[in-house]
Amino acid sequence: MNSEEKLFFKGIYGDDSINMVRETIHIGSFEATGKRHEWLIKPHVHSNLFQIFLIEEGSVEFLINDGSELIEGISFLTIPKNIVHGFKMHPDVKGWVISLHDKSMENMLKLDADIIIRMDEVHIFKYDAEDKLISDAYNTLHKCIYEYHSDLPAKQHALQYLVGMLLLRLYRIPTTSKLSIQIQDNKFTLFYRRFLQLIREKNSFKFGVEEYASLLDISAGYLNKICREVSGQSPKDIIIEYYIDEIKKMLADFELSISDVAYKIELNDPGYLTRLFKKKTGMTPKEYRASIGAK
Repeated sequence: MNSEEKLFFKGIYGDDSINMVRETIHIGSFEATGKRHEWLIKPHVHSNLFQIFLIEEGSVEFLINDGSELIEGISFLTIPKNIVHGFKMHPDVKGWVISLHDKSMENMLKLDADIIIRMDEVHIFKYDAEDKLISDAYNTLHKCIYEYHSDLPAKQHALQYLVGMLLLRLYRIPTTSKLSIQIQDNKFTLFYRRFLQLIREKNSFKFGVEEYASLLDISAGYLNKICREVSGQSPKDIIIEYYIDEIKKMLADFELSISDVAYKIELNDPGYLTRLFKKKTGMTPKEYRASIGAK
């Protein structure tokens, strides 16, 4: 499948945006999405979401690797970002789609590379009440669903805690208790991952597309082709998206001024930071701080 045929979505299937609780989690009805698209979710890619599909009743054909896997309830499966996947759904299916923002997830797991590597694989879990590790993960999924749809005090904090616990419990399930689907890394994917790693390592807005391409020993045009094939985005958009997420994290520290935030990413013009942030988020840094309760 070439980049012209791929469908890319920044939200759930069919949507280019997604409203998340504290930019961490979104939970929606699986059958509602299926019904909206006449029970066929065509192969597509999310460049920013780690998704968990919980199949409570019925069955679906999971489309992956140019083939399919029949999944019957009760089961749940995990799909990392940048993985082409789809579903042929039966109208009797019931379940949930739990979408986690990849940056928030990676930030939670940044101290444990082993968990991040495990989360970068496709796994299918069949519910087994006698298997404590699987039932623990299943129960935590339901706690997330309950909390997400509640209006209880400190809901955002509870969800952040539950997401961290969910990722840990998924990681603890041994390989013998799940079906792992190997996704072959092609040359584009390897270059793309190295590009993302370099952005994190440099942590400097001064670095441009040409300089990253030079570090990868490829041309800027080839880097553009790689990024569009894997994620549907240009290298420049990927770089800016990374720094918008970093700026948001720093803005949560109300002791940092806008100039301090700009300095930390080696951006000499705080005014440009404000204009860029407003363009990408619809809010000034000050307005964003107010929206998350920082003064």
